[in-house]
Amino acid sequence: MGDQDERRKAFEARLGELKRKMESGLVQRAQTLRDAAERLLGGDESARRVLKQEGHKLRGIAGSYGHHHLTEMAGELEQRASVSPPPLLGKLAGELAHAAEEVGRRSGAAHAAANASTSPKVAPNLAPSLAKAASGPPSRKRGASLRPKVQSASGGALRVLAMDDDPTTLRLLRLTLKDIGGFDAVIVTSAREALETMRAREFDVVISDAMMPDMNGKEFAEAARTLGAWAERVPIVILSAATPDELGWHGGFAGPVEWLRKPFMPSSLVQDIARVVESHRAARTQSARKPTAALT
Repeated sequence: MGDQDERRKAFEARLGELKRKMESGLVQRAQTLRDAAERLLGGDESARRVLKQEGHKLRGIAGSYGHHHLTEMAGELEQRASVSPPPLLGKLAGELAHAAEEVGRRSGAAHAAANASTSPKVAPNLAPSLAKAASGPPSRKRGASLRPKVQSASGGALRVLAMDDDPTTLRLLRLTLKDIGGFDAVIVTSAREALETMRAREFDVVISDAMMPDMNGKEFAEAARTLGAWAERVPIVILSAATPDELGWHGGFAGPVEWLRKPFMPSSLVQDIARVVESHRAARTQSARKPTAALT
């Protein structure tokens, strides 16, 4: 039990440090939004895209750690920035920046207190699943593992490609996919890098952030489908804090596409990935078994 306790504590410490970094990053994102709001109010129309992209990412990070007031404020900021003239944009951006600074201050204080304690705590909303995942391979007494039983089409662990441009989100994805899910995961920082990776090898599922700097999730999906037969049918998961309607994506996807919302619980994302792979395999099998119409 001693080794298991040490693994769990080390795992919780990693999650605590990741939480602190992500919450500290909210401050910088909120400041970027305030600066973009000032630019837009000054007549710089290019700031609208910054407000949409950064607001979208702030919503995802804040929601992942239960800061729903920041999520709501960022969503309202995106909506206000989409109209002309944007009503009360500067006031809301300032309030968002102030609220994010308060979250960052509290996070830093909590992290310092945890380091001074002999039993560091992980965020309450993540603790149950992560404590289980940190305890190592399951024994019969502890029950089933969080790692899904579904295997890759080629045997072994599921092959997962994931992309995001936010450093702290990338760390959370790496921890979720590799440590918790046990997947054969490749994690990249741009859509173009993901496409290059897909040219080199096949995957069982591909996860795309909705708003990458070089292209959005829909543009990526369209480009990915041109890479060959396996890429035409691989399930693509769009991971986003926004809905398709909020992003203005009204259908038109080629091939299988799933939509998963941020924030996500690590253990839930692992199970969702397994579910997506299994459901699309079942759909392909059923389609292959359908009799073809006789030629006349």
